Amino acid sequence: MSSVDCVNTILIGLPDRWPIPIPVSLVLSTLLAAVINFWVSFDMILDTFVNAELLSVDSSCQTTTFDYIIVGAGGAGMVVATRIANASSFASILLLEAGGEPSVLNDIPAFDAYLENQPANTWLYNSTEQTNACQNCDGKKVLTTRGKMLGGSTSTNFMMYVRGNKEDYNRWSTEDLGGDPQWNYENLLPYFKKSEDYNGAWASPKPRMPRPIMCFPRLMSQLKTLARAHTALFKDTGKPSNLCIKKYALVFKINFETVSEKPKAFSVTYQRQGLTQTVTATKEIILSAGTFGSAKLLMLSGVGPAHHLSSLDIPIVKDLPVGSQLQDHVTTIVGPFLKSQGVNPNRDLTVQAATEFLKSGTGLLAAPGTLTGQGFIKSPVAQPDYADIQMVHASASLYPKLPKDLNKMFGPRVDILESWFDPYHKQNVDARFGLLILGRPKSVGKLRLANRNPDDNPIMDLQYLRHPDDVEALLFGFKKFVDLYENTAALNTTLFPKPVPGCESFAFKSDDYYRCVIRSFSFSIYHHVGSCALGKVVDNQLK
Repeated sequence: MSSVDCVNTILIGLPDRWPIPIPVSLVLSTLLAAVINFWVSFDMILDTFVNAELLSVDSSCQTTTFDYIIVGAGGAGMVVATRIANASSFASILLLEAGGEPSVLNDIPAFDAYLENQPANTWLYNSTEQTNACQNCDGKKVLTTRGKMLGGSTSTNFMMYVRGNKEDYNRWSTEDLGGDPQWNYENLLPYFKKSEDYNGAWASPKPRMPRPIMCFPRLMSQLKTLARAHTALFKDTGKPSNLCIKKYALVFKINFETVSEKPKAFSVTYQRQGLTQTVTATKEIILSAGTFGSAKLLMLSGVGPAHHLSSLDIPIVKDLPVGSQLQDHVTTIVGPFLKSQGVNPNRDLTVQAATEFLKSGTGLLAAPGTLTGQGFIKSPVAQPDYADIQMVHASASLYPKLPKDLNKMFGPRVDILESWFDPYHKQNVDARFGLLILGRPKSVGKLRLANRNPDDNPIMDLQYLRHPDDVEALLFGFKKFVDLYENTAALNTTLFPKPVPGCESFAFKSDDYYRCVIRSFSFSIYHHVGSCALGKVVDNQLK
């Protein structure tokens, strides 16, 4: 009898919903943090033996000069490094990553929400205090995070694959790049398709469907190799022999030399395993450390706004508007709607759910962040005239620890959420939420260095909702979300009757009330862009 047969035999003898005998939500965050901390410590120790900085067993790493040096092994860096290595078998490539190997927990989509803000393998950031948004957040600041591991943020993301609107690409190629056709949608489409691999395994749903909300996660589990760049390009296919990957390597300086009276990057300096090393690139240094990391490293190296660098006594290599076009898909909560059935970890994380995921990759644990579907609409203030609002449905119930979990994920104050949800979350009431995402914000923030210390986070002034059209676009989407739940036969449930704390002075469900909610609960969905803007900081060739 196979192991799977043994498990099935045991399950037949158990009740249909045999719960894990403790309130899961009370210990889940602590348990996951402990596992992540242990994993990172173990991986760091293993890394010192397998790929020691002074004497590596990997022959591709036994040099200090490479053809290509790539900083950052996230969704971009992992792709670039792997494709260059496979396309140029005689080229030597060094990939430097500040984090390490993703843990096994990063392969479980339902844990995404809990893995976003683990200090051991993510970068944690807070913005400056916001005046137009985040009024119900800790310190009125935006909490955000980036993945610090192979795969970067793709190792913790919610696996919702969206190419973007084709008109955006066409507009960028025309307006920002002076009519460069290589960046229009038609020319980029083959590269999108090259990254996709869906084999149609779930073309017909299996007979056993434990909840209607599981239809969407079935597709999402099949898109794992698309959404997790580390899995798709390295773990499943094998590391190319000419690619050296150095984990736990923090790059803090790009070094320049003058060639034909112009600055040229020729080496990088990094810290790893207690040592400071400098490695040289004979062809290119490719910077893919993310929206925050790339801009921070450029400015530390002397590339950025001259007045800002001068104020920190950083020698200026090139005066460029690094960090000056920072934008994000600001997000707000719609709901809750007291609608059965939502996911409650205390009730739904059962032995059967765990076993189903281990056997077939389906069920509750295959659902990323309880997300169940999405759609796009156009607000009246959309410029240009196409969809600018994303609506995401989340089947998340109210449970006692939800205020703390939402605080950890997005930053809303625990005391405000406790007051707002009381007593429903204490009674484990089923619910649904909406996440309303602004697709094309008009507000622009900026990123600056706090000081010259590479260990310190940069200063992020995000300026959420500073432009009034951003609030009006979200207001339109908010009302559409409420209308969808209250006036359709399929959903047929009213908005949560308790007003959001801080918005009680406005008539409930009025436009001004909704505007207050939007400014109170506004947070990041981790889609920051623009700090190294195409056409402003880098040219059409990304140089």
